[in-house]
Amino acid sequence: MRAVALLIVLVGVAGGTAAGLAILAQVGTTQPFGNELSDNFVFARTIPFILATGVAFGLLGAALARNAHHTKHGHVRRFSRATVIGHWVITVGFLLALPTGVWQYLGGIIDVSAPVPLYLIYRVHYLGAAIILLSVAYFLTYWWMSGHRELLVPSGQWRHHLRGFAHELPPSLGRMVARIFRLHLGGRAATDGQFTFYETAFSFPTWTFGLGLITVTGLVKALRYVIEVPGPVLWGASTLHVAAMVLLMLKVLDHMRYVFARWPLMVAMTTTWVTDHYARTHFPGWRHRSDKSEAA
Repeated sequence: MRAVALLIVLVGVAGGTAAGLAILAQVGTTQPFGNELSDNFVFARTIPFILATGVAFGLLGAALARNAHHTKHGHVRRFSRATVIGHWVITVGFLLALPTGVWQYLGGIIDVSAPVPLYLIYRVHYLGAAIILLSVAYFLTYWWMSGHRELLVPSGQWRHHLRGFAHELPPSLGRMVARIFRLHLGGRAATDGQFTFYETAFSFPTWTFGLGLITVTGLVKALRYVIEVPGPVLWGASTLHVAAMVLLMLKVLDHMRYVFARWPLMVAMTTTWVTDHYARTHFPGWRHRSDKSEAA
């Protein structure tokens, strides 16, 4: 399976590289476009190859993760290497796409010119967007092929996870969430999974919604010169694209607040491991399942 996945990746990378070189060669010729429009065409043309490359690497990640050891002396694997690599790749995409996207809109609102040409800001934004697109395709493929469902709330358990999420919040916020969803907070919901209720009931759904919204609206904006997009649809996509950008910026800040307060989880997103003591203390059900799967 590893050999097949590796072959798929090599074919995908070779095809993507050849397509990229062909597109760049065409761009290098005389075109009746400005820099910004030319970059938009390049980005739109590369989207299929970006997605295909993400799928190829997702297949490789799933193949490599199947035979990975889940425990070592004094530690348990919190994240797979494929998850860690994908996490830091999409982080680079955010670092490139979010600040440049903010400047495109904020610069026009406050009427301030950037110290560099605007087309260079757009170019960096397109590069960041390409990395995010590749990462989204990568994660979707990897999770689908590996069968990883720990971040998804199981069918029929939403109220249980929301109640656990309300318990993890400060009391005033927890009571507000309970009122909104009509939850009974008697007794503390215990997690038996790999992730907290905050992560399953709030963080991951928010990331999913924000990334899905900014991806779809970004594709509409990028393809408007390739296919005809009605004016109202383009206006709606642009508005929702900005809204998704704001949501993701808030989510990045919230994510940093959460993980830096739980430093072992931040370490795990680099090394893939947490200590056995931390796992048993914070995720006893998940740790118990890890023991059984390793014994099997």
